[in-house]
Amino acid sequence: MYSRYLALAAAAATAVIVGATSGCLGTTGIAAPPPADTVCARGALKPGDSIVNIFDAANGCRTVDLYSAETTFANAYTVALTAGSGYLITMGTTDSNPYLRSSLELVNTKKKLLAYDTYYLPQQAALTFVADSTVNWTVRAATLDTLAGDLGQYFIKMQSCKVPIAVLANSTDSATHADSLTKSDCKMPMGDFNPVDSSHVHLYSMHVDSGQSRTLTYSSTVPMVILIGPTYDTFASLLGSRGADSLDSRSGSLEFFPDSAADYTVVVGTFAYSTTSVPYTLTIGAEHLPSMQRVTQSSRSRSRLLGVQRRSTPPSVRRRGR
Repeated sequence: MYSRYLALAAAAATAVIVGATSGCLGTTGIAAPPPADTVCARGALKPGDSIVNIFDAANGCRTVDLYSAETTFANAYTVALTAGSGYLITMGTTDSNPYLRSSLELVNTKKKLLAYDTYYLPQQAALTFVADSTVNWTVRAATLDTLAGDLGQYFIKMQSCKVPIAVLANSTDSATHADSLTKSDCKMPMGDFNPVDSSHVHLYSMHVDSGQSRTLTYSSTVPMVILIGPTYDTFASLLGSRGADSLDSRSGSLEFFPDSAADYTVVVGTFAYSTTSVPYTLTIGAEHLPSMQRVTQSSRSRSRLLGVQRRSTPPSVRRRGR
């Protein structure tokens, strides 16, 4: 897919301000920063929430980042997930600092990194997925590092996304579904599918066994985007993740053959934003032996090719923009 840092639009500021709840809040009333390797707890983040907070040099919480191994600012929000439900979490800057590089990390109870994304303004970091279990986890609002340009206000937002059909859990499960994307659906930020546009999306979930594949076939009246990735790391940002995408096509098919057995989230959206409803049909076939030669490329490269499988690249290679 296209590189998201090419987008030109500004991230929208949000209206909800987080109140002071602990001694490590980003205010100027604290004389010294909290101890090193501290992640500030900011409470819960729920679907429908849009929260504003701040990273401040004098007292901002800092931690060794689970992805980059660099010191970053970090605030933590608990998220209560329900199995089979779809979510979209986004993070961006307000007008107070146009240079802050937002970063989102989904962390489980063992502090293992499950999903990751980061981008410069005007891009928004985004995590979107269909939860595979009912569980309370943590999403970290963070920065690329603790340089002066990473200070300032940010917003973090959580949307509840439509999952039109139940998870395809068994190897013989298949489904054909006709639906429409509407203005009431989850809105993927500008730059995820198209460097200058956003999209409403639906989410699906399917299990794929090792050595097997599934073929997705789609059609619509407008150019579509189909994105596949591991359940929580849908953009295949983490080392070893495998994903696939097809974009800017009104119809087509995409065969997905991962390296290991797992559940995978499917994101269905449009290549360009639409103010009217967009009807589409999606078929997710049963498992079968792969019929395509495997093609790999860096995740997030946003290739213009249709139906491309992609594998993530090591963190040292993916230093976008710095």
